Amino acid sequence: MAEYPLLVFPEQARAERAKRFGGGAGLRMPAARQQSERLTPQFQRLQVALDQKRMALQDNPLGLRPEQVLVLETVGSVENLVWAATRIGLTWLGEVEREPFPPEYGFEDRKDPQKELKGQLFLAMTDQLAQQQLLSYFNQWRDYPERSFPRGLARLKEVFAHLHTVRTWDAEDRLRETGVLEDWQDRVESGQEIVPFEVELWFREDWERRRQAESHVRSIIESLEGEVVSRCVISAIAYHGILARLPIARIREVVELPEVRQDVRLLQCESVRHIRPVGQCAVRWPEDIGDGDSGNAELGIDQPAGEPIVALLDGLPLAAHRLLKGRIEIDDPDGYEADYPASARRHGTAMASLIGHGDLNGTEAPASRPIYARPIMKPRYDFSGNPIEGVPEDVLLVDLIHRAVRRLYEPEGGQPPAAPGIRVINLSMGDPARLFDREVSSLARLLDWLADRYNVLFIVSAGNHLDDIQLDIAREEFPALTPTQREDAVIKAVARDTRNRRLLSPGETVNGLTLGATHQDLAAALPPNLVDPFAGSGLPSSVNAHGPGFRRAIKPDIMLPGGRQFLAEKLGNTHQWATLQGRRYSGPPGQKVAFPGQPGELNRESHTRGTSNAAALASRGAMLLYDVVERLRTEGGERLPAEYDAVLLKTLLVHGASWGDSFQRYAAALQNDRNGRGFKDYLGRFLGYGQAEFAKVVACTEQRVTVLGVGRLEDGQGAVFSFPLPPSLAAETGRRRLTITLSWLTPLNFGSQKYRVAHLWFNPKMELRHTVWNRIGARFSAAPCSMKSLKAAAPWYTRMGRPSS
Repeated sequence: MAEYPLLVFPEQARAERAKRFGGGAGLRMPAARQQSERLTPQFQRLQVALDQKRMALQDNPLGLRPEQVLVLETVGSVENLVWAATRIGLTWLGEVEREPFPPEYGFEDRKDPQKELKGQLFLAMTDQLAQQQLLSYFNQWRDYPERSFPRGLARLKEVFAHLHTVRTWDAEDRLRETGVLEDWQDRVESGQEIVPFEVELWFREDWERRRQAESHVRSIIESLEGEVVSRCVISAIAYHGILARLPIARIREVVELPEVRQDVRLLQCESVRHIRPVGQCAVRWPEDIGDGDSGNAELGIDQPAGEPIVALLDGLPLAAHRLLKGRIEIDDPDGYEADYPASARRHGTAMASLIGHGDLNGTEAPASRPIYARPIMKPRYDFSGNPIEGVPEDVLLVDLIHRAVRRLYEPEGGQPPAAPGIRVINLSMGDPARLFDREVSSLARLLDWLADRYNVLFIVSAGNHLDDIQLDIAREEFPALTPTQREDAVIKAVARDTRNRRLLSPGETVNGLTLGATHQDLAAALPPNLVDPFAGSGLPSSVNAHGPGFRRAIKPDIMLPGGRQFLAEKLGNTHQWATLQGRRYSGPPGQKVAFPGQPGELNRESHTRGTSNAAALASRGAMLLYDVVERLRTEGGERLPAEYDAVLLKTLLVHGASWGDSFQRYAAALQNDRNGRGFKDYLGRFLGYGQAEFAKVVACTEQRVTVLGVGRLEDGQGAVFSFPLPPSLAAETGRRRLTITLSWLTPLNFGSQKYRVAHLWFNPKMELRHTVWNRIGARFSAAPCSMKSLKAAAPWYTRMGRPSS
């Protein structure tokens, strides 16, 4: 089939703002008297707690005033509360979407009284005066609910009407979903004497208030015989963090005596938002650590040319390996290489190999460009003495990533930017201690802000979960299952365990692209005594972390092959249900990669699996697509300026993705014959937009045309893109499909649960008699229509809106 270059839209025209589709459901509210009687004791408890803090802080040498963090839990949404909160003296700290909860206290959905409700957590710092103001207005609303509030405070009435609970941010909030208790327990059991951890403080815009808060936290840590190792403040993402250490005796009290947590000063400190473990982004080595296989690394292959457009932030690659020699530009300003033996350079070597060559069992040509590599991991041992590669425990990860990316684009120490041509940054790692839970992590916030600031695309892995998979099959019945029955049982078991298999930070990134892995590779040999969980290849890997992402966004975005992960049947007879266990092994199946061998051996190869591999292959695909865009520019593509490279690569990586046969397999396994939107939304957490296929994107054919368009919109603006059909498609009538992929990089609002400042959508021309929009996988596509109609349908609108804040 003949191939033709991609096409570019003519310059777009401006358009009037168009309405978006959809609307919210109605909420039935309790009567004002019922609501006020329920809430009055809660407000009284707040006042008592603040009075106690005032007494405790008398004669404080730091000059601190009594404060407490309020959590206002609402049912439904209350818009534009910030202005009203600041008018009465509250310091706005942010808002978070709360988990769905059953209807109660007179709150219920008008159409479905049994439906779970949604709400928000509004977070604000209050002092004595602000507390009195808030209580005063609540009393006014309680006694005279119909009376108007002063100008600018009307939102407070709405808050009181929607309020489910008002309380203080407590010790459990500071520890919940952080993984720090589990980390501390492991360190206690392993006998560590000094325990590092991260303290994330509430971010204060005022520098002096920020200094006071940090000094207070520092004094508490020192009073517990600990020390502060480092600090990091990034105002642009509202991040204020401290890396600290405490002796194990202090940690043991918190771990072994839950009843004392409310009395631990550090956990009661109002300046502390969360306490988290450090150094959790780590890669464990396989159980069967060996030297790998002797490879057939070629020495005569062409060397890459030009400047790198992909940066690998990972472990240190073995740049002298014959498959990587001359293909890696290593930048190591922190001097990690000095403590990084060649035999330990496993993960970075594997990721560089996949970016540069793909699966070595295949026949792909090497990448045409070199790879920039910055080590952000080092070899060390975990609590059990097992060798790993991980982020060092003496640095804050947010600070490390920030410095690494800033160095690419800005001068440092009198030196020019390290690699200003970078368009894609690969992060094939995730934090297992921070599973996504409604709120965007500090690391994901950093990536989203850096993407917008430096116009770069972050490609991150969704994360791996090798936890046991407990099937709903009796242990004795498992050996008799057919491959298809086993596949159904695995899909069901993984779906049931979704809460424990959520995205790993920073997989919830909004501006970045998150990769899941498919159970797929090119290896021929199979491991003995292990179980293939799937009847065939191509389904999502059993180790994948799942979505949805922030505000139920589709995550992972796309999938690429990540190697076939075989499992082991759990032995013994003490468990009732058949259980499959994850294994880390270096043999096949999996994707073959470069591997460090014995000293002096530079041609070793091994096999690996996981979402890290998929992210590396996506970065490899981005290099291929970038070369396509560059060729378009040289051939007159002046309408594709370089400032849009990141968003253009993001769009092209996703555009060819589809669910393929995965939908049918999941629908059959989960015994759901519905084809409705709700079920497909549900499947998006496993399948994303589907498996990417770059061949659909890199060239046009006689039956398929890909047209690119880019631009910049201001608040409320729209743009019209239109294009006449090429003669090859316009020459005959028939059924056609139009698929639109829209991507953008958004500025961010860290004080609002909407998070994104910009929201874009498109409206295809719908006044065509034969055009119907159908859902295909996670997308909507134009259903078949006559050629006459399709030609008229080619123009469509792209809109930009700015959410209220």
